[in-house]
Amino acid sequence: MPGIILTFPIVAGKVEAWRRFCQELSGSRRQMYEASRQRMGITRERLALVETAFGSAAVTTLEAPNVDGALGQIIASTFPFDCWYRAQVQKLHGINLAGYEQFSLSTPSPDNQEVLFEWTSLSNAGE
Repeated sequence: MPGIILTFPIVAGKVEAWRRFCQELSGSRRQMYEASRQRMGITRERLALVETAFGSAAVTTLEAPNVDGALGQIIASTFPFDCWYRAQVQKLHGINLAGYEQFSLSTPSPDNQEVLFEWTSLSNAGE
């Protein structure tokens, strides 16, 4: 399954707020969250907290058949939950996803792509 890993720093002093955000996603906003991700075609999302010498960061792993399309919908959707989600990203990470609207446009894969390394586990080779 195609995927992407996004790493965003957490604004200083906002780690507990970020933890509460994650609790909301798995608790009081779970139905809205699941409806959003299903609508976007996201099949897996994982949020992890990483503490570094430079501060805290959130690592988000997304999997979807169409990762570009899913990211585009996260960036541009006008559904209330998605707007709330973007507002939380801005508050907790200091990142305004609206500034990434160019990524919401579908772009074809380059024909001249040069793959330099690829690895697949033997146990996954048949999938």
